[in-house]
Amino acid sequence: MQLPGFLVTKMRSYADQVCRGVPAKIIGTDYLTRWYVIPRNRLFNVYLHHVVGNDPDENLHDHPWLFNISVVLRGEIFEEMTARSRILRSGSFTSRLGRSPHRLLLRSDDSLTLFITGPKVRRWGFYTDKGWVDSKDYLHPEGDGRGVREDFKTSTNS
Repeated sequence: MQLPGFLVTKMRSYADQVCRGVPAKIIGTDYLTRWYVIPRNRLFNVYLHHVVGNDPDENLHDHPWLFNISVVLRGEIFEEMTARSRILRSGSFTSRLGRSPHRLLLRSDDSLTLFITGPKVRRWGFYTDKGWVDSKDYLHPEGDGRGVREDFKTSTNS
C-alpha cells in the first residue's frame, strides 16, 4: 500500500526532528540506529529506524512481536521473503505477522522507516539450513548485534 505524498512529507518532517535527538539504540557501526517515538511499553511500540546497511546475514529472520508495521519515509528497500519478494519505496506501508520470515536489503544509500510493533509474544530468530535458530544462539554474543556465529555463516556474511 502506498501512503499519500503529503502524509509521507509530514511524517518525514516529524521523523527528522526525532532523529536530531539521542538515539535509543545503535546496532553495528554500519547498520541501524533506533529512536523511540513514544515511551516503550508492553502493548505496542513506535520506533524510527535509520538504516545504512543490509541485514547482516543471508538467512531470513522473524520478529518477537505479534505483528509489525513499516512505513518507508525515505529510501528504497528490497524485502526478500519465503514466497515472494517486493520493493518498498518511500511511502510504502506494509504489515507483517511476527512469524513472517524476511530479509531487508537497501537499494539506496540509506533508509528511514517508521516501525510499529504489537506486543512481544515470543523469541525471534533466523531460518537456517538447520531449521529455526534463536537469535541468542545465531548472533555472536560479544558482537554488536550484527555478528553471526561461525556455525551459521554463509559465503555472503563471512
